[in-house]
Amino acid sequence: MTWATRITILRLILVPVFVTFIITYNDSDLREEAWRYAAIAVFLVASISDAVDGYLARHWNQGSALGALLDPIADKLLLFAALVTLSLIRLGHLRPFPIWFPAIIISRDALLLGGYCVLRHFHVPMEIKPHWTGKASTVFTLLAIGAVLFKLSASATIWLCALGAGFALICTVIYVRKGLGLLTHGGHTGAQSNK
Repeated sequence: MTWATRITILRLILVPVFVTFIITYNDSDLREEAWRYAAIAVFLVASISDAVDGYLARHWNQGSALGALLDPIADKLLLFAALVTLSLIRLGHLRPFPIWFPAIIISRDALLLGGYCVLRHFHVPMEIKPHWTGKASTVFTLLAIGAVLFKLSASATIWLCALGAGFALICTVIYVRKGLGLLTHGGHTGAQSNK
């Protein structure tokens, strides 16, 4: 097993650790800040490990089939766990994420996964290239998570949520149009004659 894959597995293990620290912080009588700091540390380590395993895979020939499968799963699990947890739990004086924010981000990824499965079902040849709007959405989503963890102002958090959700919606429209274009080009969207 390569070091890149081991780091990816570590990131998967850190997801429930992060959630546990946030829940423990919320349940503690005095809201002991040590639990929030621990959650921040775990989230930062998990986020940095994504860059590290990617670097190892690309520049040190550490790529593997298992790593290629687990890496996006680990990324999405960390993001979804943070979104859902911070939507349900109040950190200090701040409100949790507005429910529309995780709903948009998670629905976008569910829709894209469904579209990918449809294209695979019809054996449509495709080349997966991330669009810059999807990357922008991820950046603003991570910044919004950081804003909540560091207890920044509610207005800053809402603006980051709005930007993350806005780019997610734009990205979704772009990918759906591309997917429908591929299906149309392959002749899978027209009426079939009964012979």
